[in-house]
Amino acid sequence: MCGRYVIQWLPDELSERFQLRRIPLSLFESFNAAPTQLLPTIVERAVGEREVAMMKWGLVPRWSKVGGAKPPAPFNARGESLLEKPMFRSLVDKKRCLVPTNGYYEWKMVDGKKQPYYFQLKDQELFAFAGLFDEFSDASGETTTSYTIITTEANEFSSEYHHRMPVILPRDAEKEWSSADQTDAHAVLQLVKPYPSELMTARPVSAAVNSVRTNDASLIAADVDTTDRDAPEGGSGQRSLW
Repeated sequence: MCGRYVIQWLPDELSERFQLRRIPLSLFESFNAAPTQLLPTIVERAVGEREVAMMKWGLVPRWSKVGGAKPPAPFNARGESLLEKPMFRSLVDKKRCLVPTNGYYEWKMVDGKKQPYYFQLKDQELFAFAGLFDEFSDASGETTTSYTIITTEANEFSSEYHHRMPVILPRDAEKEWSSADQTDAHAVLQLVKPYPSELMTARPVSAAVNSVRTNDASLIAADVDTTDRDAPEGGSGQRSLW
């Protein structure tokens, strides 16, 4: 599962790491990225041309009824059943995105309370979750672009904290996942699998992350007070389909 994550960068670092054509001036870092927020994703609009696209986290399908009841807006999607769900099935072949991140949060019961942990890759480089996106236009013609992060069965390391984990793409798999030229859904789904346990690390962090209103570098500090462990606030109207 992935319900909160971190994205911080220097513009040149992000551009070089993901080979981006351009980066919008409106980019900002977040130490507590949460569902319903507008956050950066990476898409390939034309073959070989990647760019940053700001999208709302929580998928709003293009077939949502204008003015009708709002359907669920899942922030996670279960990788094993993507082709079985109408909301995701038509996106796998041509509406895939990379979700750049430095790490994500997961909670574990410690002494009867939920303690947040910060998960990173051991090399602490920027990496990418596998995502899907869609575009919805309302009655006025305004378009909302939104995304969901794919999850899979937890690897041995992550299973100590949760039975699901986000799909972390190995660096050499990012090209195929984001490629505008790759439209074989079954081929790209071969990339949906747990990341190797031996390449990951996790450590306890401040319980202040439980509030989406708290968003600064102190959340991922190494030496923190972990005594206040209330459960995290949920995103409004969002659902995880892990």
